Order: sequence, then C-alpha cells, then structure tokens
Amino acid sequence: MLTAETLREARWFGGKGRAIADTRVVDCAPLVDGAPLQLVEVTYFSGAPETYVLVDRLHDPAVARSLLERFHGATITTERGGRLEFQPTYVLESVLASDVEPVRPMSGEQSNTSIRFGNALILKLFRRLQFGPNPDVEIGWFLTEKTAFRGTPPVAGSLAYTSADGAEASLALLQRFERNRGDAWSTTLDRLQPVLDGADPAESLQAIRRLGGTTAELHVALASGDGPDFVPEVISRQDVDAWCATLEQEVRSTVDALAARSIRLDDSVLCERAADIRVLEGALKTRHHGDYHLGQVLEREDGSFVIIDFEGEPSRALAHRREKRSPLRDVAGMLRSFDYARTAALRSGDASNAARIDRAIRWYAGAREAFLDAYLPTASRNPRLIPFNFEPALAALELEKAAYEVMYELNNRPDWLPIPLAAFSVGS
Repeated sequence: MLTAETLREARWFGGKGRAIADTRVVDCAPLVDGAPLQLVEVTYFSGAPETYVLVDRLHDPAVARSLLERFHGATITTERGGRLEFQPTYVLESVLASDVEPVRPMSGEQSNTSIRFGNALILKLFRRLQFGPNPDVEIGWFLTEKTAFRGTPPVAGSLAYTSADGAEASLALLQRFERNRGDAWSTTLDRLQPVLDGADPAESLQAIRRLGGTTAELHVALASGDGPDFVPEVISRQDVDAWCATLEQEVRSTVDALAARSIRLDDSVLCERAADIRVLEGALKTRHHGDYHLGQVLEREDGSFVIIDFEGEPSRALAHRREKRSPLRDVAGMLRSFDYARTAALRSGDASNAARIDRAIRWYAGAREAFLDAYLPTASRNPRLIPFNFEPALAALELEKAAYEVMYELNNRPDWLPIPLAAFSVGS
C-alpha cells in the first residue's frame, strides 16, 4: 500500500517538504505482466496537488525488457478509459537485440528515473505527471526527425498517456545511449585544475570552443522548424516589454530577499541593465534549451559534445518552458556556468592563493571569449538569430540567470551565494 512515508523515501518525489493530506490512484494500467503503472494524485494541506507515475518492479531487468518491447507501437487501455501509447522513431528499428544488454538502472537522478539498455538505449521515466507537451520529448523528436543535428541523443521512441477526457501527458522518453567520458562540468574541471596550477590553458579553451560551435549548431537547427511549435518568430515590442517587466520584477524580488539578509543593492541600477533586453527587438525568438549549463552536456570520447535534458527549468510551468525566446538565453546560462566552474576549481585547492585566483580570472575571460568566438560565426548562418549589437542583451540575460541563481543559493546553498551575487551586483 502506498503511504506518505513511502513517497518521501523516493528520490524523485518533489513534495518532501510539504504536508501530505491524502494519496489516491487516479488511473492505472497493466504496463507489462506483473508490473502495473499507476498514476497517484498527492494532495497537500496547502497548495496544488501533484500526480506521480509509479511502476512496480521497474528496476527488474525482465520488466524493463518487456517494457522496451512495448515501444514498437503498443497501445494499452487504462482502467479509467484512458490509454498509453508507445510511439517509435526510425532509430529503434536499427537497434539489435544483442546491443540492449545488460539492463540496469542509472543512479544519481533526482526528478526522473532512467534505465540503461546496454550501450544502445536509455529510457527516462518522467515521474511527475504534467499535462501538455513535454519539451524534452517534442524537441528530441524534432531534432531527430526534422534536422541533421547530431549533437543530441536521437530519440528512439516515447510513451504518452491520454486521459479519458483527451488530455495528454508524456510519461517516458527512449533515446540512443551516448558513450561519454562524463558531463562537461566534470571534464571542464578536470582540464581547469592544472590550469590554475600553472599549466597551459590551450586544451581547456579549445574544448570550450568546440562547445560553442555545437551550441550554435543546435540553435540553427531549432530555428529551422516550421509549424506553430517550432517556426521562428520576430521578437516584437510587446515581447521585449513583457520580458523587461518580468526581469525587473525578478530583480526587485531578489534585491528584497538579499535585503532581508542585510545585503543592500541598488535595484535602480540593476533595472537599467535589465532594460537592455530591449535590444532583442526585431531579432528572432525560437525554441531553445532553457536550462543550459555544463551539467546538461556530455563529452564523447572523441571530444565532441552531446546536449541533453531539454525539459527546461524544473520549477517552471510547462507553458513557460515551451516559450520561444532568444537563443542568447542559453548562451547566458552557459557563460554563468563557466563562472561556477572557475570558483569550484578554486575551492578544491588553495582558494586564497593569489596566483591561482589570477589564473582563474584569466581562464574565465578566455572561456567566455572562446565560446563566443566559436558560437557567433555558426549562429550567423541565420542572420536574424543574433542581433548585431548583442552584448547589452546578453548582459541582461546573464542578470536574469544570476537572479535565479541568487535565489537558489539563498534557499539551498548559502556558502555558494558569493558566486551569483558577484555577477548580479556588478555595476550596482
């Protein structure tokens, strides 16, 4: 029997800090023999309810193998009149049965659960049910079926749930498994540590250049779509007015939160920086990654990069995560990630050593330059993607990201607060 205690023990359960009032199964289906899928609604004493996806014995290799077979096009009717639909792409047909062994769960994830099938496939189960198109699924399908971009794992299939009243939600995504040497956060730190000790930064910065080029190729691919979900749109005056107002509100909320901790900043100066987002008017807005940083990129053994996890910022609503924005928003996120990387590298050694501090400063400036030097020529294949005078808008978008980071660190890792605070408050 499912209990509140059982839920709280689950790594993927997002309501651990909330008081649970009740749980109930709102639909279920025989996903595979002996392993039903249940949709469980969790109500709280305050706030909106949430629905989670539970699958019995998912970590059992036999269950996982049977589940994989369903992706060849099965449809299952649920007890409440809904249906589960498994939809394959051409990628699945090229996978040999001998390639999908051994079957084992992946560790370390928080909000989702993943199963790896040999060196061929990886299955991601979205634990929290949200009705509407999931960006990870729709962008993955688009890049696989509609573009030549190969800097992301191709989609082999997906699983969707449709309720009795016609509402649809993504439950799982099946992708090619990409062999890799780790995510770009870990490989960047591996290269950066010797640099801080005096080694030549050339190899590290060359990797950053490759990442900049791959990022631009992604953005060009996403700007090549048609249809309402992917066709690029011109950024209007109404767009920049709305973005500016939202960013100014976020700035003021962040300044207020800092003031409560006795950290005083001038929000008028920060709002002037936020207003520079208006430079984007007339350029293109497209689909983009939405939560782009070094941890969202894998590095293959040959040094090329694979971009993953297009779900967007998990705390945001699906509609917000699917919004078209300037691709510079992703660029800003990655540049902020370089700032975190240099600080993490410093902290792993003698953080007070003047020579190491100076090398970290110079590496950060070099990483930004290397990334943009590779990004801009490739992105300019679409001449309206990036405005000519992009620097003020990029600074405004970095401010947006830094405000988000400040709030996160205030609430979760106060000892990391100086990193985004320095970027948030510069010039104030």
